[in-house]
Amino acid sequence: MTSTIFVDAAGATIGGGARFRLELYQYLARAGREDVKLIGVDRRIDPAWLLRREAARPTQGRRVALNNVSFVTPGGERWTRLGNALHFLTDDEAARIDPSLRAAMRRQAIVVHLAARRSHVLVTPSTAMAERVRRVLPDLGHRVVPRLNPVSPGSIPRIPRDHAILCPVLFAPYKAMDERLTELLAAIEECGDSSVRVRVTAHRNEMPPELADHARIDLVGRLSLADLRRLWAHSRAIYFPTGIESFGYPLAEARVSGQPVIALDTAQNREIAGPALCGFTPGSPDSLRRATMLALTTEVAPDPAPFDPDAYFGWLLGPTR
Repeated sequence: MTSTIFVDAAGATIGGGARFRLELYQYLARAGREDVKLIGVDRRIDPAWLLRREAARPTQGRRVALNNVSFVTPGGERWTRLGNALHFLTDDEAARIDPSLRAAMRRQAIVVHLAARRSHVLVTPSTAMAERVRRVLPDLGHRVVPRLNPVSPGSIPRIPRDHAILCPVLFAPYKAMDERLTELLAAIEECGDSSVRVRVTAHRNEMPPELADHARIDLVGRLSLADLRRLWAHSRAIYFPTGIESFGYPLAEARVSGQPVIALDTAQNREIAGPALCGFTPGSPDSLRRATMLALTTEVAPDPAPFDPDAYFGWLLGPTR
């Protein structure tokens, strides 16, 4: 009898969560995995769904939760993908985010942490995220397995690139993107290149007028993945300055497509971006200027091997039965 692999795909419809699900759907279509049953597609994560999905459990086989909250009832091996760093903040990080967001994340984290104790395997998308989980749940450390998220080669077309830096960040208060963009603009001015444009995936109401009206900035709004990829392909480099991430798909996309990425010089970003990283030290204008100059002048070879989707999903879902 063939065991069914249940995969809960409820949750994120934007950002990294949506990007991960696209890789999953493409893999399933390519591999023809009839032993995998997706549940929760286009569903929100809420108490009603979490109760309902438990009733869909198989009597045997693996259950995989892609959305941070483990299956909890008996019946099959339970695997959980922990992909939200906000559920595993340090005290210093928590103190720096908006109080309402901090309170919401603390409520969610209680559920995530309790459910994690019912999971046989806790999958994280980076070594740094694994360290976050082990710090908060030290007795579960032996269950934590870091594995870089999948990214398909060729997802960003190889076409001529213009002199622009793309900032593909979903704005949120804790990311302080107004400050980060102001710092980048200053670094570009220091580089002395008047032709550099900065493309930002945001709307005017997400930033102050002095940034929205800046001569270098092109506001492109929230884009579909297809439109974002076309704009990405035309850009010389990527700017991804955020610090609280479990993975950071722009880092991986830059490495896979062979584009420099300006990002914090951290162990996590070095692991994910590899040779594509043009790292800088936060609070150091000189460091950011050097990273920006490097990104505008260096050539990076595409490096898709660490993110092979078939290898990732073959491991996460197990071999075809």
